[in-house]
Amino acid sequence: MEPTATTSTAAAAVDAAVQAMADELAESVAAMVRIPSVSGHEDDVAGWCAAWMAEHGWDVDEQPLSGTDLAAGEERVGMRRNVIGYPLGRPAPGDPVLALNGHIDVVPPGDDEDWEFPPFAGARRDGVVHGRGSTDMKGGIGAGLIAAEAVRATGIRPTHTPVVHLVLGEETTGVGTRLALRELGAPTAVIVLEPTGNQIVPVSTGLQFFEVQVPGRAAHTSAPWRGVDALARILPLREALLRLADGRSAGYRHPLFAHVPTAIPFAIGRLHAGEYQASVPAKATMAGRIGLRPGEAVEDVRAAVHAALAAAAASDPDEVELPHRLRWLGDAYPGWETPADAPLVTALHDAAVAVDGHAVHIGFTAGTDTGQYAALGAAAAIFGPGDATLAHTSAEHVAEADLVRAARTLAAAMVGL
Repeated sequence: MEPTATTSTAAAAVDAAVQAMADELAESVAAMVRIPSVSGHEDDVAGWCAAWMAEHGWDVDEQPLSGTDLAAGEERVGMRRNVIGYPLGRPAPGDPVLALNGHIDVVPPGDDEDWEFPPFAGARRDGVVHGRGSTDMKGGIGAGLIAAEAVRATGIRPTHTPVVHLVLGEETTGVGTRLALRELGAPTAVIVLEPTGNQIVPVSTGLQFFEVQVPGRAAHTSAPWRGVDALARILPLREALLRLADGRSAGYRHPLFAHVPTAIPFAIGRLHAGEYQASVPAKATMAGRIGLRPGEAVEDVRAAVHAALAAAAASDPDEVELPHRLRWLGDAYPGWETPADAPLVTALHDAAVAVDGHAVHIGFTAGTDTGQYAALGAAAAIFGPGDATLAHTSAEHVAEADLVRAARTLAAAMVGL
């Protein structure tokens, strides 16, 4: 921060500004929830965010997905774009930059009947904003917008110029953050506004999605010996991957993951075999995820998965004629860690103490865009309002008080960095 005000004076001014905008914060989150933005259909909420920034005097850029090689395989390319906001103007070359990243897409809401309030109604009841995206992660976006606006409105110039990256497609491919980083380069530091319950996340494990296909040979179930049961063939491969994952979990311990059974989860999320109850399955497929340690090369993990499957398949007499097939589903989410004494983590810690009287640091096991920044050398952390266990559920909601606490903490961290 420039020496025109002490850090404590600046923090107090910004904190007061955030609290004065508490209702605007809650209503902004509700307004974004009211704009359906399922992945691939982010254009309307992108327009709302760009208009909000412009109305508050920010410089705004839009980054279209069309015309880039990143558009390959994406839907509705001509309509989709990132929104980049500069509350204090554009940083000069070489200036330190703090990015606030939030994804504007949401997952589908499922059946409306499962919701207490319609998923895109943006209902505000008893100090709570309800609806799809309220937690993941329009609540975090709203907190980031108000925090940055509070800094702008008070005339304070932090050491790191804040830039807001609102990106498309995080829930599917992560293409929006890739586009932002390609266009802007890596910031000095980034806070990704995913829901953490206003806890500080300086470390996250990564993951790689995969699919294994195993062929069989169909036969009538009155004579199953005439066929090759693909389900029976795939189950030992699953067991081999479970053993691999157990060994990997036992080999990685970190104090910020003490709250979970493993820091590098493995799970099969989809298993399918056969098409008809009176036919031996001619094909079986399983798909899932394997965790990556911070800093671990994805090539090493992929090699370990290949080796585990090959070893298990070696005892299968049908493997030579009917070999299994492994394929990777998208790019890996890299694991990453920012040291506890890094200025970004210290600034968030001190800000949380100032707002809540204490700071909680935890590790994250979910895939986010944060690793894309860390891989390019940015100091990274995740911090945002809302309970992550409510994300992607029909109970998704965020408390307005938590939104304000998050915005106050973010604003204080921006001033203190």
